[in-house]
Amino acid sequence: MAVRVGIVGLGFMGKQHLDIYLANPKAQVVAFADVDQKKRAGDWSSIGGNIEGKGGAAGFDPKSLKAYASLDEMLAAGGVDLVDITLPTHMHADAAVKALGAGVHVMCEKPLAPSSKDADRVVKAAAKAKGKFMTAMCMRFWPGWTWLKEAVEKKTCGKLCSATFKRFGSTPRWSWQNWLLTPKFSGSALFDLHIHDTDFIQFLLGKPRAVFSVGTGGKATKGGVDHVVTQYMYGKNLVVAAEGGWHADPTYGFTMRYTAVFEKATADFDLGREKKLAVHLADGKTEYPALADTTGWAQEIDYFLDCIEGNKPVRAVTPKDARQAVAICEAELKSIRTGKLVAVK
Repeated sequence: MAVRVGIVGLGFMGKQHLDIYLANPKAQVVAFADVDQKKRAGDWSSIGGNIEGKGGAAGFDPKSLKAYASLDEMLAAGGVDLVDITLPTHMHADAAVKALGAGVHVMCEKPLAPSSKDADRVVKAAAKAKGKFMTAMCMRFWPGWTWLKEAVEKKTCGKLCSATFKRFGSTPRWSWQNWLLTPKFSGSALFDLHIHDTDFIQFLLGKPRAVFSVGTGGKATKGGVDHVVTQYMYGKNLVVAAEGGWHADPTYGFTMRYTAVFEKATADFDLGREKKLAVHLADGKTEYPALADTTGWAQEIDYFLDCIEGNKPVRAVTPKDARQAVAICEAELKSIRTGKLVAVK
């Protein structure tokens, strides 16, 4: 029997997740909750975003779903096995704790919470819950990035010498009531955008012992961090850095890439290229590994559905993993504010 899914918060990511569930035979989307009455009435024209997904919503009728004004209404009505939380970040912790308390499975969009203190509440609730829980840290599942994880673990190209990550986008002006550009709600680019690379780095190499960051704001947000560059400290013989921002002008669009230098090869991923992953070998040849024609969003959702269907533990992203990503970003923010190296706890 397909997992019955209810989506809470039908914005850009909610629509992406919806499309993916519609294309996955393991799931049946039965409901959504949103405060916007127009969306509940079937008018989804206000939903925007910065990157196209690969979903299955062609010919889909929004009115075929049960529509609720709140998570409370959805949970009270029942009939949902999995609640997918794609609300603004500052609402994540309360919604996740409530849904977990109701006994359903929960997927929560990243970041898990706006602070490690709030994230701790979710970690505690997930440990006691009957349902399974996962935070949607999609880069752990993204084709080309999974290649890098395997290359580091198996040392297929030798030892890793350096890794740099870059993620940029036009200013996200499409969010509901402009919550993305309100730092107290989103955490600005540092917590909403750059956290993808922060989390992947800890997934790839473990927790850094310290971070040193510089950042700036003002063009997109007031009081937030629109552009951040971070050095992650892992020891003398490994250089790891990530740069991200969302203050680019409208026609820039979105890009993400990495360059990883190994002893025997240099791997370069660029979302904007036809052949996204190039592996430059020491003998002068270049290989282009075949990548699955999918997204990390689709892969993470399929993984979580498999865990539910097979009653298997969720190991790819644990609540503590998601909490640690927030804590590292907090250390980065402290480094930006103090101009000092900050230990990661």
